[in-house]
Amino acid sequence: MQYLNRRPLRLEPLRPNYNMAPTQQSPVVLVRDDTRQIEQSRWGLVPVWAKSVAAAAKYSLINTRGEEIAEKRTYAKAFRHRRCVVPLSGFFEWQRKETRKRPFAIHLRDRPIMSVAAVWERWQPTGTPEPLHSFSIVTTRANSFMVNIHDRMPVILDEKDVELWLDPEVQEPECVLPLVRPCPPEWLTAYEVSAAVNAPRHNSPDLLRPLADNASDAAPR
Repeated sequence: MQYLNRRPLRLEPLRPNYNMAPTQQSPVVLVRDDTRQIEQSRWGLVPVWAKSVAAAAKYSLINTRGEEIAEKRTYAKAFRHRRCVVPLSGFFEWQRKETRKRPFAIHLRDRPIMSVAAVWERWQPTGTPEPLHSFSIVTTRANSFMVNIHDRMPVILDEKDVELWLDPEVQEPECVLPLVRPCPPEWLTAYEVSAAVNAPRHNSPDLLRPLADNASDAAPR
């Protein structure tokens, strides 16, 4: 993979997003023209076959199940040729028990940013002036930590695996599928937060505050 231009990645200053929602723009890391780059992309894949963005939205393509990614028409080509990484400080997930739902903030114990596996697509119907770049986050079964909150989780890549995931010259599914797995449970920590995260209009650092002063840094049991 020596073809990669390893110049420092740069991006114009961004406004912090404490509650990213589908259809919003997010920075993603990808390889284009043999160079690793950071670009803004829409969360929610718009496949090349989509007649419109609104039509694609009906399918809710914000996430893709890793178990299907190599065969499913919507994602298979992107999985071979257009993989990317979404750098996140963490994510929210809802725990559902009986009739009650509780939101939790999940993040890495030892690092401020996690590298979340994703695939991206370029959509530009005839006659449109600019292409639309969009992405879908790859998910997998929950590890023993996350299973206390939800049965699915994003694929969080080990730092040593990021280069392989991004490499557009590696196109054989069997070479990349081993990376589509739950991260080790000891990587993660979580705490309950306010249900205000359910509304995208709420977007401030307050959303990251533990719901209670004595909130545990371990997943609920």
